[in-house]
Amino acid sequence: MDIIMCIEETDVVDVMTIKRNQKNKIVTETCHEDICVKHLDLTSFNSVKCFAKELTRNEEHLDVLINNAGVFCMKHKKTCDGLDAVMQVNHFGPFLLTHLLTDLLKKSDGGRIIFITSTGAFLNNLNLQTLTEPMTFSPDILATAVNYYNSKLCNMISSIGFARKLESCNVTCNCLHPGMTNTDFMVKVAPDDGYIEKMAKKFTKEVLKYTTRDVVQAVGLCTFLATSDSVKHMTGKFFVDYQVHSQPRVLEDNEFCTSIWNESEMLTGVNCEEKSTGQNLGKKKFLL
Repeated sequence: MDIIMCIEETDVVDVMTIKRNQKNKIVTETCHEDICVKHLDLTSFNSVKCFAKELTRNEEHLDVLINNAGVFCMKHKKTCDGLDAVMQVNHFGPFLLTHLLTDLLKKSDGGRIIFITSTGAFLNNLNLQTLTEPMTFSPDILATAVNYYNSKLCNMISSIGFARKLESCNVTCNCLHPGMTNTDFMVKVAPDDGYIEKMAKKFTKEVLKYTTRDVVQAVGLCTFLATSDSVKHMTGKFFVDYQVHSQPRVLEDNEFCTSIWNESEMLTGVNCEEKSTGQNLGKKKFLL
C-alpha cells in the first residue's frame, strides 16, 4: 500500500489489488478518488486469467505494471494448480499476469513493467527441479529462505526475458531490490515448530530491527522506476539504491534462463490466444 501512497502524488488513475478496506484510507489521505480495486488471487491461474480479462475489457491501456505481491512462507502448501504456493504467488502468478497484460502495455506511450525482487537471489539453488519442488532441510527457516530467494531469482529471469521480448515495442522491464524494510514480512509466518526454528526467528527479528530501513524510503525506488523520465529508456536492469546493480552470474547462462522461462510458460499454460488486448486512455494507469 505504501507504493500506492507515493504514486498517488502523481496525476494517475490506479488499478490495484489491495485489501478492500485499504481503499478508503488511500482516498482519505491523498484526496484521490480515481482508484479501482479488483480481486486477484495469485495462487490461482484461473483468478489471474479472470483478472486480466476483466482489466482488458474495461481499460484501454496500461502504463505501468508493478509486480509487488509476495509471500515468504506458506508452510509447504500447494496451490489449486498443484504448485508450491510461495513460487506461484511470487513467480508463476506474476509471470502469467505479465504475459496476459503485454498487449495492454503496448498500447501505452512507453509502458513499464517492474518486478520487486531481492539481493537474496544470489543465495539460490534454483534448477528445474526446485522450480516446482523446493528442497527441505534443517533448519526449516533456512530452507524457507532459499525457496523464497529462488522465486526472487525467477523474478530477475522474468524481468530480463520480458525486457528482451518487448524491446521493440516501447515497453521496458526492470527489477529492483527495495531494501530490507522494518516490517515483519519475512518472520511473521516463518516456521517456529522446533527449538532451533524459534531461536532463529527470534534472532532474525532482532537483527532486522537494527538493519532495516523505513518503509517510505524503501518504496521510493519503485516509485522512481515507475514515474521518472530518467529511466524511461532503460530496460533489463536490476536496481539497488537508485543505481544499476550487478545480477547473479547464473543469469549470464542463457541456456539456464531459457530453461526456467520455457518451463514457466509450460506450467502456466501461456499461449498466444491467452494474451490480452487493449486500447488507449487519457490518464496514466498503474497496476500494483
